[in-house]
Amino acid sequence: MISPEAIVQQAETWWPEVLRTTLTGEAFFPRSLNRIDKVRPNQRLEEFDRIRAEQEALLAGSKARNDKGYTLHWEERNYRNVGRNRFIAGVSIDTLEDYLHLLRRGAVHRRFVDDAALILREIPQLQDWSIQKPLDIEACHGHWPELLLTVRYFMDEHRPGRFYIRELPLALPTKFIETHRKILASMLDAVLPPDRIDENYRGVQQFEQRYGLKYRQPMVRLRLLDAGLARQYFSGLDDLKIPLNDFAQLSMPIQKVVILENKTNFSNLMNFLTLPQHPGTAGIFGSGFGLGLLKDIDWLRKAEIYYWGDLDAHGLQILSQLRGYYPQTRSFLMDRATLDAFPEYHLTDAPESTAGILPNLTEDEQALFDYLNTNRLRLEQERIPLAYVLTRQKELG
Repeated sequence: MISPEAIVQQAETWWPEVLRTTLTGEAFFPRSLNRIDKVRPNQRLEEFDRIRAEQEALLAGSKARNDKGYTLHWEERNYRNVGRNRFIAGVSIDTLEDYLHLLRRGAVHRRFVDDAALILREIPQLQDWSIQKPLDIEACHGHWPELLLTVRYFMDEHRPGRFYIRELPLALPTKFIETHRKILASMLDAVLPPDRIDENYRGVQQFEQRYGLKYRQPMVRLRLLDAGLARQYFSGLDDLKIPLNDFAQLSMPIQKVVILENKTNFSNLMNFLTLPQHPGTAGIFGSGFGLGLLKDIDWLRKAEIYYWGDLDAHGLQILSQLRGYYPQTRSFLMDRATLDAFPEYHLTDAPESTAGILPNLTEDEQALFDYLNTNRLRLEQERIPLAYVLTRQKELG
């Protein structure tokens, strides 16, 4: 038979729905418990003493003895050997007061009601959200004035791109919003119009981007291969790390760009490209599929672009990705001739790509992709001797 502890455990599972119906006004009680493990007829005589002890324990914790709590429902049967006896046939909790008494949550429930009233009084648009997220209301007790102040600011005053998250003009500790980004994101999604939310960004880590805050920009490494440009624009500095937004705003006569996949090989190619200098040329360090950061750079649309990555299936997959952003992109040292020139440097442990047809590869590149992927081959950039690179440099124009 169910124990008093098990009754409490089962009643615990009702808590979210109890909170929800508190807000909607729907009737939740009375409610019967299931799985009470009722006494079976063939047990009654065989285990009478144990059954009686279990029933007495349930009775001691019931509403009959304590004014509040669970209610026991009985059935009576007459037995030849032990006479007329009653057995528990059901257990119910009849009122909200009984339920809160049983779980010892009267104070918690009163706080929940007060917090929900505050939310709806300050921001009525959160009514549906409150009904869907009652546990969030409970969990954030003690923080609701600050949370509502923040949401109201985003609704009425916030303008995209003006502030970092720690400099919003709110009388709050500087880390408050960062600490509560998850709950704030849920609420802002519920009240802000679609044009105030950037659906390209999701999750706590992209809170700033999603709601139009300034944020720490990814850094792009740029190597100027034209000493004249370096002197004119950067006092002779030719190896720079620039925030992405500033990188997108560059206005200088760069006609040719070489994008590299592998940081290890960055200096090798740069050494080669600076012998001699190349007018109007720059190198960009890419980081695998992070090349997506470069997809909306207007000035790159006007430049000749070369891509040099590891010669494996994933390298060609990234080439296809980059060419999707900039159709003029050409590959450098990513062909069958380069692969066949260095069989001694082939690795056979390359990860297998799940991609099939890559839409932005040429016919020869697609055939090479299939060959590399099938055989899990890789030729890493740094394996290619500089002398070979120099013989192919004319391909860069």
